[in-house]
Amino acid sequence: MMRAMESRTQGGRERSGAVAGGARWEAQPWRLQLQDVRAREHRVSRSALVAALLAEGFTVEADVAEFAGALEDRASLSIGQVLRFVDSVRVRMALACTDDEVLQLAYLRRNAEELAERMIDWANTGRLPA
Repeated sequence: MMRAMESRTQGGRERSGAVAGGARWEAQPWRLQLQDVRAREHRVSRSALVAALLAEGFTVEADVAEFAGALEDRASLSIGQVLRFVDSVRVRMALACTDDEVLQLAYLRRNAEELAERMIDWANTGRLPA
């Protein structure tokens, strides 16, 4: 059993990967779960999402929504894109050279995770903008 667990990790650290990272993130019991897994890659208008977040006072999440996943698609955003962005920030944290860089990236990762949680909550309640 221990050997099987070791094969999934490297030196006690989880390996990052687009699919594995998203599954790992969603598997955490304290995270909201998507009721419809197809909603994970459902793209919504980035500008509509930002406007909805700002209207409800989620300014930090709105800031993250403006650039998270922009390399994949500048006009729209999906929960999957945000989760892949979280994984990329985790990798950048491991490569950071200074404590200040690690701290800034940790805040960015936390804010991106909160954006993903908000999007999951909205998807589950049918409030995710089109």
